[in-house]
Amino acid sequence: MKTGELAGRALDYWCARALVDDQEEVIFNRAEPDIVVTFAHGSLRKLAQPFSPTAGWADAFEILERADALEWTRDELGAHCRARFGGKQTTEADGEHPRIALLRAFVRSRFGDSVGDICAEPHAARRGAVHPYDAGGVPPTYGDNAGADSEIGNIRSVPRP
Repeated sequence: MKTGELAGRALDYWCARALVDDQEEVIFNRAEPDIVVTFAHGSLRKLAQPFSPTAGWADAFEILERADALEWTRDELGAHCRARFGGKQTTEADGEHPRIALLRAFVRSRFGDSVGDICAEPHAARRGAVHPYDAGGVPPTYGDNAGADSEIGNIRSVPRP
């Protein structure tokens, strides 16, 4: 998939991957219908939180802060962004509006002109490799604690004298 064509959930996914260093792990607790991530990078910490920089500046601001140099132009066709991240060479990207152009430039600066497809299952990414991630079983519901005599919450402890 070309970075200049990334949009929506795919762009959110690759932005999350680009935010962490290769030695750091990003966990995708959920990739459908929305991206939910767990990662830590510097002062940025997300613990099983939705991550959608394409939807608003709240998450996109983390990417904007990483720009060493930034230049935007807009016209009736959309926006063009030239940016340098982390002292690397300047990258360029286009988008419907400046935020999308910035996000595409960020992903391009980290991964180049093309990226792979996103994995729909929960997984973790580290050093460029994707590994299945199992957060555990489904949490019990309130009625699951019913005892043999259907008393909810009875843990069958021995009474104190």
